[in-house]
Amino acid sequence: MPRHHTGDESPPTAAGPVIDYESLRNHDGVPFHERTNVVDEELVEQVTALADLAGAGITNHDGDLLLRRLTDTCAWKIPVATVAPEEDFAAAITTHIRETIGFTVALDAIEGVWDIRLRTEDGTKTASRGFVIFSASPVSGSYDLEAATPEGDPVEDAGWFGDLPAEADEIPGTERFLD
Repeated sequence: MPRHHTGDESPPTAAGPVIDYESLRNHDGVPFHERTNVVDEELVEQVTALADLAGAGITNHDGDLLLRRLTDTCAWKIPVATVAPEEDFAAAITTHIRETIGFTVALDAIEGVWDIRLRTEDGTKTASRGFVIFSASPVSGSYDLEAATPEGDPVEDAGWFGDLPAEADEIPGTERFLD
């Protein structure tokens, strides 16, 4: 699996905004992953209330992956942004990165879509959550976090990592950016 788009091949991209991740199901070059888990009713109800997520893997010249902690109680993870119904996944993550980390990024490719579905044992209650994960690069070409100036509320912490820290939250697709 590629760590990021190298420019040697055509990146899998959507023809326009990505409003509905299901629209990428049969898009050539976009890996679409489905997983269904049988869980208790309480977990199905919790996931029903959660928004879909857009995420971005950004690797620097050394191959290290950008991880961030949004708050002091948040685990390390790739930048992710919640996506409301009818909102553009691409716009949500680029805005989030600019506002919270300070990088203006270009989305290089859609690395994959993860459709996570939950259901109760009897199948009467279901929930799903979609993750659209992009590879991205800072438009400026600079990967200097200290020089980046967030345009909104900054994240608690951000850093470059060669491996996931033990306390990291591995968002679906994170593994695509690690050796």
